Amino acid sequence: MSDTFEGTSPHISDRYITREIAGEILTMGQVVELTADQTVRKPATVPGVKYCGVCLTSAALGKSVSVLWRGRARAKAYGTITAGDLLSAGPGGTIQTLAILTATDLTGTSAAIATILNQHLAFFAFCEIGAASGASAVIFIV
Repeated sequence: MSDTFEGTSPHISDRYITREIAGEILTMGQVVELTADQTVRKPATVPGVKYCGVCLTSAALGKSVSVLWRGRARAKAYGTITAGDLLSAGPGGTIQTLAILTATDLTGTSAAIATILNQHLAFFAFCEIGAASGASAVIFIV
């Protein structure tokens, strides 16, 4: 598989796209993460706790799929998303707003605090053009 850089050089580019093998049926605009068997699948957890990309093409199980790991893309919103929101992977390969931490979030047990902090490590993009739940938002993967 070959990687695609678009921009001024491979070191400073606007988009980074790779060809991956689909570990399940995937559709254009779905959020995916790499798996241990070197395929891409919709995130196993919500929010996704691994770095995520967005499918630029659709693919059947075992077939090649183009995945955008950095740059602008459209992705299906889970819940209403507004421009400027920080985003994480949502259910079924969607995107969702990452809730802002409050002081009360950090007053539970150490396990609860660790869970909350790990969920915030799920940030992978921000919203450029918002969307209602089920519609396509324009996001920028960082």
